[in-house]
Parts: sequence; structure tokens; C-alpha cells
Amino acid sequence: MHLIENTDWFLEQAKICSSTNENANEEASPAGKAMLVINEFPDVVLEGPPENNATQQPESNGQLISDLKQLRDEISDLGKVIYASEFKGKTKHPGLGYFNAVEWFQFAEMHLRHHLRQKKRIDVFLKASTF
Repeated sequence: MHLIENTDWFLEQAKICSSTNENANEEASPAGKAMLVINEFPDVVLEGPPENNATQQPESNGQLISDLKQLRDEISDLGKVIYASEFKGKTKHPGLGYFNAVEWFQFAEMHLRHHLRQKKRIDVFLKASTF
């Protein structure tokens, strides 16, 4: 649910940026710029914001599948909107400064890959552990 909720928020930011020129002169923080340049999160365990602890669990696997399919469709549609947009607006990431639509889109994908990397570490740990 964390991935779905956060990706949805990142995509909403990209939609906003694709429809305005507000904050066009603002910049990402040095850390934000660095992440975008290398196109990935740092390979470290990151402590998320406290509100992540309030993330609701899904009602069922069916809900997860449905929500992920909807997210996939939104990503596809938004890619077309971003490509066609002439706006250069930016919105503020809570810790990394201002991103434009393309950067939010990139950040959403980077966030998903970050969690896949986390899952891989957990899988390796579980495979090596004896319970």
C-alpha cells in the first residue's frame, strides 16, 4: 500500500506540474539533484516519514492487484500528458526540493526500484536464515 499510495502522490505532483508554470525557477536540493542524476535512491536503508506508520493494509490480494493495475494505467496515461505538455511547473518534494513533471515521473520509478532492492535484501536474508 505504501508503494501504491506514494506512487499515486508522485504522479499527482507530475500532473500538477504538467498544467502550470508555477515554481518553474525553483530547484531540487543538492541531494535531490544527485538522486535524479544517478537515477536511483542511495543503496542504504532509509527511514521514511512517521506517517508511513499509518499506512493501511489492503483488504485483500484482489484489492492490491486492482490498485496496481489502475496505477499502471495511470502511469501510461500520464506519460502521454507529460510528453505533450508545454508547462514547466514544479512542486515541492518534502525533503528534496522542487521537481518538474518529468522528474516526478522519474522519481516514482526510482522509488519502486528502491523497494524492489529492499525486497531482494530481505529475500537473501530469509534464505540464509534458519528459523
